[in-house]
Amino acid sequence: MRLSPRISQQTRLRRYWRIGAVGLSLSLASTALAADGPMSFVAGCSDGPRVRVAAVGDILFHRKLQVQAYGEDGSFARFWAPVADVLSSADITYGNLESPTAHGVASNGRDAIDPGRRLDDDVYSATLETLSFNVHPSVLDELKETGFDVISTANNHAYDRGPLGVDRTIENFDARDMVFTGTRMRDETTRPWSARTEHDGVTIAWLACTFSINGPRDRYDQVLECYDERETVLSEIETLKSDDTVDAVVLTPHWGSENTHSPDRRQRALARAAIDAGAAAVIGAHPHVVQPWERYISPDGRYGLIIYSTGNFISNQRQHMQRAGMIALLDFVQDGLGRTHVGAAGYVPTWVVIDGEGHRVVANGGVAAWPRAALQNMRELLPEGNEITIEAGLPPSLPIDCSAGSDVIQQAED
Repeated sequence: MRLSPRISQQTRLRRYWRIGAVGLSLSLASTALAADGPMSFVAGCSDGPRVRVAAVGDILFHRKLQVQAYGEDGSFARFWAPVADVLSSADITYGNLESPTAHGVASNGRDAIDPGRRLDDDVYSATLETLSFNVHPSVLDELKETGFDVISTANNHAYDRGPLGVDRTIENFDARDMVFTGTRMRDETTRPWSARTEHDGVTIAWLACTFSINGPRDRYDQVLECYDERETVLSEIETLKSDDTVDAVVLTPHWGSENTHSPDRRQRALARAAIDAGAAAVIGAHPHVVQPWERYISPDGRYGLIIYSTGNFISNQRQHMQRAGMIALLDFVQDGLGRTHVGAAGYVPTWVVIDGEGHRVVANGGVAAWPRAALQNMRELLPEGNEITIEAGLPPSLPIDCSAGSDVIQQAED
């Protein structure tokens, strides 16, 4: 269905949501997008084990952020300290680290003397002119201490330090026994692209991919690409879905156009194909702004959640919508037959404060003008009733609609 170019982007997105909410086709299989109430899922009232996932978007350390982190009494964790309790209240926490953490690798991708934990414009730097990033590996310690359990390393900055940078980044993850997905070393041609987390007997497989690595040729197939290797992505999802030791699969693509709230056709097609292949959820990043959610019903009756973009989590990007992101909260629930689905979802709006004390992520209560405008825009994009405030305590409750009853749940699952 074509929409008039005269209407605003927000109105266009709002209509897009309402089209889905009344059950019309959007070119592939059946979809349902909530616009007039909480987005809910038929598995939400199942009595099986529940695992809470918290997911954030781009963790992007521009130069000013690295200066703060490496300074006296500085740290990376201080950037997200105001929301650390929300992150740690989840059973599994996910983020997209948009930079190598490659010790002793120069900006040209070659071995270099490691300068230690400081910005030096060669090894640990963030040069916008060449879009080249590298962060000291101590960031991984601070992410892990905060409670991050799984990280995507597949994004357009994954290759900023070349093949050696990918190798050393993985070495640093492995040295810390930290779970990552989307990249592999040059000699690891049989290493799965995916990774797994486990909590309370529920195993979730994570698969990351990226639309680009900013130009260089990936000579050793070290970074999984979403579109050029689409069949590999979908095949791995199918393989994971058929694995009896995996309860749910989550695809985390790095995709879309920067600074637009509208998911493009390739995003929508891949997301829905991923759900069809067996993924329970798709959680995207890269546009640096929030994009809509979609509740997608696969041809075999499974309800999947697509979050097209979580926006930035932490960065030095200054436009007000670039400073607005979310902590997405998903409950994965096992039904009576042992199958695991998204049972509930919500989001905590976030805002990057930039002032004399530096940068930090806070829950966005819409107090000042810019965060208030960003919050209102987010409410236009995301389903009503799924916004979560943390004043009521942690972990926050997510909206569940049990009015359909178990008969509908069973019908949808069969």
